[in-house]
Amino acid sequence: MTDDRKSGTALIAGSLGGILTMAIHPTGAASATPGQTEHLALVSGIAHSIAIVSFLVMFLGACGLTRRLAGFTRTANPDRLAFAALVTFGLACVAVLNATAVSGFIIPGILRHMVRDGAETFPQYRLIMGAVFEFNQAFARIYSVAASAAIALWSLSALRNGGLGRIVALYGCLVAALLTLAIVAGHLRLDVHGMAAVVLGQAIWFVVTGVQLVRAPASALGSPGPTRESPAS
Repeated sequence: MTDDRKSGTALIAGSLGGILTMAIHPTGAASATPGQTEHLALVSGIAHSIAIVSFLVMFLGACGLTRRLAGFTRTANPDRLAFAALVTFGLACVAVLNATAVSGFIIPGILRHMVRDGAETFPQYRLIMGAVFEFNQAFARIYSVAASAAIALWSLSALRNGGLGRIVALYGCLVAALLTLAIVAGHLRLDVHGMAAVVLGQAIWFVVTGVQLVRAPASALGSPGPTRESPAS
């Protein structure tokens, strides 16, 4: 299996893992019974563990994607857009790992303490939960905007030098701009449903890109243009 196919498989698998995470992510508030709280904590832990593994796999795929796009530069210099995209996506992965740790493990732990300590402590714990949720939202916003920026940079690299289909590159620029504007303007709240929209919009780009890497021979997605050191004959 070629490096391109390995990278494409990683992008597809990681994206599907992100979609699975949002599909099984708990949406309701925890009940005041210990049994229901434990069930919520278990489901949340499973969902966010899948998310952590998925983004690790996606970053591996992103490294391969960057290598491919960088090889399609039409000049003697390496493609800096693809490299900048990888660095930006690395920032996004750090942010989403923080968000998943907060949502998947810290909040359920607080809920366990709240249920165990009794109803009289609920007001104090709700204040704590509110503060922790704001941390989660901050990391979620950083991830969503940074991952969108990375998709835009990869797409611009492909439009400039080749390496991906033009349609998927145009879609990457469009979805990245729409998601970023919606988040910055405050129209997209990153609760479970809002994050699902972000994950789905980005996953479409990653999956289609991954399919192109998996299916196409080395020369089928475009070929590197002539460099200054090797002019076209």
